[in-house]
Parts: sequence; C-alpha cells; structure tokens
Amino acid sequence: MSTRRQQAVPRIEELVVKHYRVLHHIELKALTPLTIFLGSNGSGKSTIFDVFAFLSECFSDGLRRAWDRRGRFKELRTRGSEGPIVFELKYREKRMHR
Repeated sequence: MSTRRQQAVPRIEELVVKHYRVLHHIELKALTPLTIFLGSNGSGKSTIFDVFAFLSECFSDGLRRAWDRRGRFKELRTRGSEGPIVFELKYREKRMHR
C-alpha cells in the first residue's frame, strides 16, 4: 500500500486590496471556502474576482502581460487615489493525505 501525499492546497484566509480599480481599500478577513459577495452594481464585486485573475496571470504569464491586458497603471489604480496598488494575501497550506 502506498502512502502518497498530494500537493498542499493553499486556502486564502485574508485579502487586503488598496487602490485597485474601484477598490479604494478593502480588507476581507476570515474568508471561507464558500464566501458570497453581495452589493450594488459598481461596488467592486467583479473587481475582487479580477484581483485573483490578475495575480494568477502575473504568476502564469508575467506581470507585464497581466498589466498590459488591463490598460496599465492608469487604468488599474483607483481614480483620484495616490500611492501604490497593494495586494496582501494571508493563506494557509494544508497537506492532503491519502
């Protein structure tokens, strides 16, 4: 019998975003595997998902391509804001056992 370990599955527990599109400053804490976002049109629900898509593209295709696809800094930074775009992730890796 083989005791094979699967790759660790990271789980995002917290997300902080500053100056990204319509998200001036948000902090999402105690995220669960099933998290629901509710809000009016233009409140940033889709932008939260774009944060994950952007980060994924940065790792798979490189920052430059992800950046260019979204119109570069002028289109990414929240209008009227100053300072850098900030993404902070807190995650945990749990080993899956078979």
